[in-house]
Amino acid sequence: MGDKYLLTKFLLVFPYGLEDIVKCELEEKMHFKGVVEENPQGVPGRIIIDIPESESSRLLSLRSVDWFLEYIGAFKVDTSLRGLEDIYSGIIRMEFPNGFREASSFRVSCRRSGKHEFTSMDVQRKAGQALVDKYGLKVDLENFQANVFLDIVGDSCFVGFFRSEYASGRYIVFTHPAALRPSVAYGMVRIAGLKPGMTLLDPMCGGGIIPIEAALSTSNVTIYGFDVSEYFLEGAALNAEAMGASERIIFKRVDCKRLSKELTFKVDRIVTDPPYGTKPIARVNPRAFYSICLPEMRKVLSDDGRIVLITIKPGYVGEISSKIGLSIEHERIIRHGDASPSIMVLKPS
Repeated sequence: MGDKYLLTKFLLVFPYGLEDIVKCELEEKMHFKGVVEENPQGVPGRIIIDIPESESSRLLSLRSVDWFLEYIGAFKVDTSLRGLEDIYSGIIRMEFPNGFREASSFRVSCRRSGKHEFTSMDVQRKAGQALVDKYGLKVDLENFQANVFLDIVGDSCFVGFFRSEYASGRYIVFTHPAALRPSVAYGMVRIAGLKPGMTLLDPMCGGGIIPIEAALSTSNVTIYGFDVSEYFLEGAALNAEAMGASERIIFKRVDCKRLSKELTFKVDRIVTDPPYGTKPIARVNPRAFYSICLPEMRKVLSDDGRIVLITIKPGYVGEISSKIGLSIEHERIIRHGDASPSIMVLKPS
């Protein structure tokens, strides 16, 4: 879909609130410092970059990015049924590259976020009809050569080619019911500031996403994943094995409420997604839970250690932390599904 010697635009999609993490990873892995456009169309959690076609495969190494498109363009759409006509006319006005025009068949996929009077299937049909009318190509949902993708966020429509089935969560073979997006887990590990020789603990590891992302992005760090559920630990081990990270992580059944009684050593970093991290968990009283588990984490934390957690109850965390000798060093709000949780960094006062 383009000459490898020319620059190609890509749209990177990631959880908003982690823009700095994405830019740092781009610079480290692709030696790329410039961004063509940040928050295109006023939509957060998206960056457009320009890179040589020959380097496009390196985008697969980005762990802070959920998915990416070869970018064609964007336009505004009405959120009512009139938006379907906006989609048809928007596609008609766009000039698709020669690679698309030379394809024998194509399909259209769609991802929507926000409230619309039309469905994703409606969008796919309307955009597909526009491309048939303009280029005369054949639609083939199974054996397609070009995968046109429409990313609709509110009244913004981004159009591109889904160059890869890549997504940061693709490796998961076991899904925890309150699973953290791997891109967020990676961001939390980065925010923790791990250094060689340190010890990282996730005392409520669930499906193992945080320990796995730590293992994939760090070296010379000892990593522990604890959970009270044997079932979740088995799933975490399967996920770690699928990513070739099982030898880097020590999984063990431990109840976070008894953490200081089970752990005989101090840890440098605690990075975790507790209940009420990104969504409410039935039958869990968040204040009571944090009141028990935060003091336990404080007891096993080294004097210069840090706790990095994600929560939809930052008020509870801040209140309890101030009572047990922890202070808030850093806090940021991100987007995770339909929630806007806070990532908080706590340190000994």
